[in-house]
Amino acid sequence: MRGSSWLAIAVCVACFLIGYLTYVAAGLFVGFFIERAAPCQYTAQACAQPEPPPKHR
Repeated sequence: MRGSSWLAIAVCVACFLIGYLTYVAAGLFVGFFIERAAPCQYTAQACAQPEPPPKHR
């Protein structure tokens, strides 16, 4: 292959990786803010009510 072919392949791979990493970062960013907005709606553990201590009478 000629040098320009390798360069074209490298540019395509780099653009794909940049796009994929941007997609993943945007997904994490949006997921983080959705979780912060309504934590009880998505995570049962965060909103679980502690059990009251048993009464000994």
